[in-house]
Amino acid sequence: MKRLSMMIAVIVMVTAVPAMAVKRTGNDLLVDCGNLMSTESIESVSKEKLLGIGYCIGLIDGLVTFNYVYEAVLEGEGNSKMVQMCLPQRISTRQSAEVIVKYLQDNPRRLPESGQALAAQALVTAYPCSHETAK
Repeated sequence: MKRLSMMIAVIVMVTAVPAMAVKRTGNDLLVDCGNLMSTESIESVSKEKLLGIGYCIGLIDGLVTFNYVYEAVLEGEGNSKMVQMCLPQRISTRQSAEVIVKYLQDNPRRLPESGQALAAQALVTAYPCSHETAK
């Protein structure tokens, strides 16, 4: 029974990986988040651009939400000094996109790297925690 459970777990993990393995680079993110910042109305935006804008919004929302959860968990464990990103309370998606785009523009050699990692690094760089401000 233990062996069967282990095999099922391995199969689920192996088959789930391709769905999660979408790699978008800093170049992709620069375009997607740049389009978010420059778009006034979605009526005139192509479906391709709209998908990219949606990706940028989703990535930012995921990073911000993860950070708040991570911060709460660390605080609950008494490890609040491990928090790396101290975001402003009411940071907007557009403000986050501006931070990410500026970071990407300022670091062009890193554009071939993972867009997700670069977005996280941009926010950590813009909103670092000092041990006094970490919750």
